[in-house]
Amino acid sequence: MVAFWHQVAAHLGRGALKASLDGYCRLETAHGETALVADDGSMMSLFRLDGFRSLPGEEDVTEACDRLRVGLSPFFSKPGLALQFWFGHSPELGRREVETIIDDSARVARDNALDLHDLLDERRKLLPSKLYGERCYLALWTRPSLLTAEDRNASLKRRTKVLNAAPPISLGQIPDTALEGLAIRHDSFVTALGREFNSAGIALELLNNYEALNAIRKIVAPDTLGLNHPWRATLPGDYLKARLPSLGRNITRKDISNLVWPKLSEQIFTDHAEVIDSKIVRIGNTVFSGFDIVLPPEIVVQFNELIRRVIANGTRISWRCSILMESGGFAGQMFREQLARLLAWTAPTHNGRIKESFERLRQTDGDGNTVIRWRASFAAWAPADEVGQLRAHVSSLQEMVKSWGNCHTNAVVGDPLDCVMSSALGLSTASTAESCAADLLDVLAMAPIVRPACPWQRGSIIFRTADGKPFPYQPGSSKQNASVDIMVGTPGSGKSVLMNAINLGVALSPQSGRGGDNQAILPRIAIIDIGPSSSGLISLIRDALPPNRRHEAMFHRLKMVDRDAVNPFDTQLCCRKPFAHERAFLVNLIGLICTPEDADVPYDGVSQLAEACVDEAYRYYSDEVSPKRYSPTMDRHVDEALKKHHFEVDEETTWWEIVDVLFAKNEHHAAALAQRLAVPILGDLIPISNAETVREPFIKMRVQSTQEPMVGAFQRQITAAIKQYVILSNPTRFDISGARIVAFDLAGVTEATGKRGRKQTAVMYMMARQTLTSDFWLDEDEIKGSDLPDAVRAHHLLRFQNNRQMPKRICIDEYHLTGGLGIRDQVVADVRVGRKAGVQISLASQLIGDFDHSIRELATNIFLCNVPTAESVRTVMDTYDLPASLKPVISRLSGPEPGEGAPIVAIFKLKSQTYVQHFYNQLGPIELWALSTTAEDTALRAILYERLGSPEARHILARRFPAGSAKAEIEAELEGLMSSGKMLDESARSNVISRMADDLAKGAFQ
Repeated sequence: MVAFWHQVAAHLGRGALKASLDGYCRLETAHGETALVADDGSMMSLFRLDGFRSLPGEEDVTEACDRLRVGLSPFFSKPGLALQFWFGHSPELGRREVETIIDDSARVARDNALDLHDLLDERRKLLPSKLYGERCYLALWTRPSLLTAEDRNASLKRRTKVLNAAPPISLGQIPDTALEGLAIRHDSFVTALGREFNSAGIALELLNNYEALNAIRKIVAPDTLGLNHPWRATLPGDYLKARLPSLGRNITRKDISNLVWPKLSEQIFTDHAEVIDSKIVRIGNTVFSGFDIVLPPEIVVQFNELIRRVIANGTRISWRCSILMESGGFAGQMFREQLARLLAWTAPTHNGRIKESFERLRQTDGDGNTVIRWRASFAAWAPADEVGQLRAHVSSLQEMVKSWGNCHTNAVVGDPLDCVMSSALGLSTASTAESCAADLLDVLAMAPIVRPACPWQRGSIIFRTADGKPFPYQPGSSKQNASVDIMVGTPGSGKSVLMNAINLGVALSPQSGRGGDNQAILPRIAIIDIGPSSSGLISLIRDALPPNRRHEAMFHRLKMVDRDAVNPFDTQLCCRKPFAHERAFLVNLIGLICTPEDADVPYDGVSQLAEACVDEAYRYYSDEVSPKRYSPTMDRHVDEALKKHHFEVDEETTWWEIVDVLFAKNEHHAAALAQRLAVPILGDLIPISNAETVREPFIKMRVQSTQEPMVGAFQRQITAAIKQYVILSNPTRFDISGARIVAFDLAGVTEATGKRGRKQTAVMYMMARQTLTSDFWLDEDEIKGSDLPDAVRAHHLLRFQNNRQMPKRICIDEYHLTGGLGIRDQVVADVRVGRKAGVQISLASQLIGDFDHSIRELATNIFLCNVPTAESVRTVMDTYDLPASLKPVISRLSGPEPGEGAPIVAIFKLKSQTYVQHFYNQLGPIELWALSTTAEDTALRAILYERLGSPEARHILARRFPAGSAKAEIEAELEGLMSSGKMLDESARSNVISRMADDLAKGAFQ
């Protein structure tokens, strides 16, 4: 009999051909900011359900579901409440989301004249094949039956009075029609629901009415999902233009629908529905096919398992699911229960199970659990011209749903449109699915709540979860109080590639600023490393820039030679003395220089002596005392600028005079070159320390261990530093002015081992940090309060404003090599003030223990690429108070997986919550070759870049080595040479790489 009526409904549905969808929308108008009112007075609020903020284990899920059961049971103990879990999963949505993010990056690249089309095109091809877009929502419905009879009658009378008082409005919204008593209860339920989910560790965000209606509308027309359509519903209180009446009879009946806000159904539904056949419905440009669950699962299986089955099937289905939970679990089930008892003898096994289920539910209802009504509807969709594909997809989906806990679905639906609209979001609580009585705990365990939540909707970097959910990440986000990254991983774990990928994301971020001419400018990124790990990133950006801007990206391997000299005493343009942060750096640097090689701190009193020397040096070489005299031929560019402006010099002309003149002539670069010769240098501290005003307070002080006079020990250490650190002992010659993304390789100026090497490494890191970031820390109040001339003050205030509007980032790779001396204190200080200065800080090392305790505590983004030791795992778990379920996940991190990318466990500390998730950094072969940090790969890439140009070289390398590395093949060839008896040295390795480059280059021209 049931099948007969299904067939009748299907026939009637097909006979209608095209049907209006208005009747499927019970929503009439809005109430307040976050509630919609239905035609019967019911109210609905919509939440975005993102999932668990931290990757949960089985015990965590069980605990969270039990917490929700306890919190929600009182709500479902009375009639009138419904929750709709809605989940949508679509590869096409994933493609659109990726396209949107890549389009943002491409727009920034175009603005900056960066030609990265090969890399961005590869992302467009690779990422959509790996990602599935998804949406998950929770709709809360409260019905008038929640109220007592007295309150309900009073509220309905007030509602009827409002409706009767209104003029005829057949096609518009009537405001203020919410049931007053229900509105209060609804608001309390909304608050309680958000509280219960958030306390369970599940990210749940209440949407305002405009966001809710936008989500509902896009789900009705899924071809708009993932697109940035600027649609906004029109609700009471919005500005509205009067419209002509749509029907002549509206004029005669004095219907004012054209003067008020349009019906919500008219705004949500932009197309009619067309029933194609007994299973297929067309709405707009999309065809749908649906089915319902008629018998619920026998065993509780997480919703994630259904998602995994759909993905593993390989058919890339776009599908959705609506799970409706309502109070009154036994309502409508009495007849079924009695029938199962009476007919137990006809089918003992089947009806016996039904009887046992009802008995178990009645025993548990109200005794630690609540029985609810449960209904589930599914639908798949496809473009309108792919009806055949849709049939195959819905058939596959139906089989996979059946295997989800062994549930039963209907083979024949009645009206296919009714069935499809049962899986729509938030329009009503009507459903064609069979209602079942179920435990609240079991239903929650099967709901789509165990998804990995992501705090960012958009981001310049796209990671992906293990089951293909996009995980966008935006460095420097306003969602965090600061941006302090630490990355942990041994060599080969993908740590340095991750740092490069994030730096590239910052360079392509919409946050990038604009110059005074409103032209886009690259962010400021300073990278300090020992080795060439960042050379690929710099080459990528430099070669993508037009020739006249390639100086903006610079990679330089420093050497201990005069031409790389960087004077730590340099000040900001036209400033006779350093700003506070520059003075503090100098004192720290001098203290580090004067620290004995077998000690961690300088002698007592050295810091105070350093402060006195620094202050006296700038005073002594200022205009008023003994400024340094100009000498021609010291700098050709300065001489040419002076000649250009016909400036006459004499024996008394000082370098500071030259600086001021050139600055006034707007020759800022030439002025900066002149200023290098006006400021003190390290060697000047020796005579300065002999000045009576400096020496007097320290004249009786001696070094405790050697009894050497303090001033004498200071001068001895400075003299030794002048000889040892050539690049710190002379006026600056190395010019990075105009460069915005700069990487220093310190391998040529550091020593790997020994006490001397430890100290030298720390000194070089200090020098590199100051050289690259001296203007990151400019303070507006300090500039305004300075005694600088007005023009100079205005110049530096403009620099401050330009700096403030764009990302500034410091990256230190191989942090464990910093030496553990003064540089560590400097980094800690930078971390503490980075937020105020708008500076992002990124540190990478091999072990979590390489980072100071304060750094670990202050970090806001922790990326774990590989945690190799049990002790390190314990440190991570204890430091960040991670759940035990994460321990095996962290322990299994072991570097890139073929075809999957590099696995990462990341901890994101936001202003309100902390997120811990597991995802993959998967790059295509072109991007991998661009950012590779392996020594063999960087050598091969450099040769081919020089011969073929970077885009062609990346294309050739990616085609020949799609895994992103040639290391395995190079090592195989070296092993072959070794087995033939040849000696392997650096020359042999270079020859192998050169021959490989020759072969690849020849192939490019064939």
